[in-house]
Amino acid sequence: MHMRDLSGKSVCILGFGREGQAMLKAMEEETPEARITIADANPQTQHFNYPVHAGPEYLKNVSGCDVLIKSPGIPPEEIPPDMRAKITNSTQIFLDTAVERGAKVIGVTGSKGKSTTASLIAAILKAGGINAHLVGNIGEPAIAHLNAAEEGAWFVLEMSSYQLMDTTVSPHIAVITSFFPEHLDYHGTLEAYEEAKRHITHYQNPKDFVFFDATSPGVEHIAQESKGTRVACKEEDAVVRLEETHLLGTHNLRNLAIASMVGEHFGIERQTVRRALIAFHGLPHRLQDLGVHHGIRWVDDSISTTPQSTIAALDALGSAVKTIILGGKDRGLEYRALSQRMLESSVEQVILLGENAERIRKALAESNVHVEISQVESMEDAVRLARTRARSPTPICLLSPAAPSYDMFKNFEERGDAFARSALKD
Repeated sequence: MHMRDLSGKSVCILGFGREGQAMLKAMEEETPEARITIADANPQTQHFNYPVHAGPEYLKNVSGCDVLIKSPGIPPEEIPPDMRAKITNSTQIFLDTAVERGAKVIGVTGSKGKSTTASLIAAILKAGGINAHLVGNIGEPAIAHLNAAEEGAWFVLEMSSYQLMDTTVSPHIAVITSFFPEHLDYHGTLEAYEEAKRHITHYQNPKDFVFFDATSPGVEHIAQESKGTRVACKEEDAVVRLEETHLLGTHNLRNLAIASMVGEHFGIERQTVRRALIAFHGLPHRLQDLGVHHGIRWVDDSISTTPQSTIAALDALGSAVKTIILGGKDRGLEYRALSQRMLESSVEQVILLGENAERIRKALAESNVHVEISQVESMEDAVRLARTRARSPTPICLLSPAAPSYDMFKNFEERGDAFARSALKD
C-alpha cells in the first residue's frame, strides 16, 4: 500500500508509540485528506486533533475504518478476525512508497546481529560515497524518512519479525544474520516466527539478492525463499580480522563478513570497506565495555534476550567473566544449553533478576552448575552484590540476561542504562 492510497480514506493508527507517532506525522505531511483515528491500549493516550480510542477496549470502535495501520508491538491475537483483512503497517507503506520514488532498500533481519550488521553496512555504503540512510528499529522508524526517498538513495532497514509478518513485499537486498527461537510469546509457535522472517525473501524477484550467514542453522531455509541470487557468507569473507575492530566475539566476525560481502556487491574498494569496519564502534548495550570501576570490568550486553545470545557473550569474553546477571521476562525459553555452557565457563557467581529467575535457577541445578547463585529484586541490588563478592583481579561482571526486559523495564536500553548507572556510581 502506497502513502497515496491512504488519501481520502478512514485510517486508524493502531498503537501510538514511536512508530505510530511517526506514521501520523508522515500522513499529516503526505495525505492530509485522510480521516485519521488513533487507537491505543494505554488509557492515558490522547491527542487534541484526532479521535482517540484508548484503554483495554481500544479496538472496539475502529472496525468501520477502511485501513488499520498496526504498530509492531501489538500481538496478532489481539486483532479480531473480522478486522485482519484491513491490517497493514508502516513498513509496508514505506517499502511501497520509497521504491515507487526510485529508492532501494537493504532489509536486515535475524534473531541476533541485525542491528550491528545494518550499522556496518550503512557505514560501508557511506564510506563508498553512496547516498545511504540507516533506518528502522535501530534509529527512527523508516516512515519518518520518506522525504529522503529518491532516485539513487539506499535505505538500510533493520526489520524485526514483528514488522515482517504483516508485509507482502521484500527488499531489493535481503540480509539474514541468524535464526533461532525468539519472540515465541508474540508469534505463538516457532513455525509462525519463521514464517514472519521468510517475508524478507519470499516476495523477491529474480533481480534481487539475499546475503546470509551460511553457518547459522535455519537461515538457509529463509534464504531459499528468494527467487533472486543467494550469497552465502562465511567468517573468512570478512576483509578485516576481528582484533582489528572495536567489536567483541566471533559472532561479530560473521556480521563483519556479511557486511564485507555487501560492500563487494556494491563495488566499493576493499580498502574503503576495511577502513569503515575498523573505524566502526560497537552499538550501546551490545557487549559494551563500560570500563573498570571498583576493581571490576563492567560489560553491558542488555540486548541479550535469549539463551543463545548469552552463550555468544560468554564465548566472546572468555574466562574473565566471573559474575553474570541473568533473568527477565518469562517467555518460557529453554535454558539447558546455557546451563551446559556455564559448566565450561569460569563464572563464579550468578545473580538472578526478574520473573523467570526460578526457571533459570532450576535449569542450572539440573545441569549441576555449582556456583554461587543469588536472587535480587533490582538492578541496583544486583550491581551492589557483584561489587561485594568479586574475588579475582579485574574480573568481568557481565549483564547478559538471556531474557527480555519488559517485566521490569520499558526496553533493553532502559535495562542497560540502569546497569551502567549503578556500575559507574562512586
